Amino acid sequence: MNKTVIIFSTLLCANLYAQPGKSKGPGGQYSERMEMMLIWKLTDELNLTEGQAENFFPLMRSHQKDVMELRRQEKILFEPMYKKIKSNENITQPEVNNLLNKITAIDNKKSKARVDFIKKSSDVLEPDQQLRLLMFEPKVKSEVQRDMRERFKPSKRGGMKKQKRRF
Repeated sequence: MNKTVIIFSTLLCANLYAQPGKSKGPGGQYSERMEMMLIWKLTDELNLTEGQAENFFPLMRSHQKDVMELRRQEKILFEPMYKKIKSNENITQPEVNNLLNKITAIDNKKSKARVDFIKKSSDVLEPDQQLRLLMFEPKVKSEVQRDMRERFKPSKRGGMKKQKRRF
């Protein structure tokens, strides 16, 4: 009896350790895989050589850090308004206008950062690669949206159809 209990508890513990880990911040445990897929698609889209990739990706990571900081600032701007809405406080028009002005300023900084990044990439990329880089983000977003619509579109009969994961 004791041997059976020990073996059963050992198997149970082994199964618990085999479960996926906790999510790691925004994007969960799959954020690293998503980033690797993005880098792979970008490398493929731009036809980067090994030398170009060595110089381009550090530049891209620096740009991503800048954009993430701007997104963080934007999120901080919304927090007081969320609190007011949750507590049913009145929000005045000047507060809304002030928030809109700050968001517009952050959006302008994001656009400027993107243009500056593409201009800086001219040291590494050819002009056609720069143009592909400029078009890459909207292209990937539309592909992801299309894939999401296809994946989660209910079938005509019988509810939603399960599909295999592509990655």
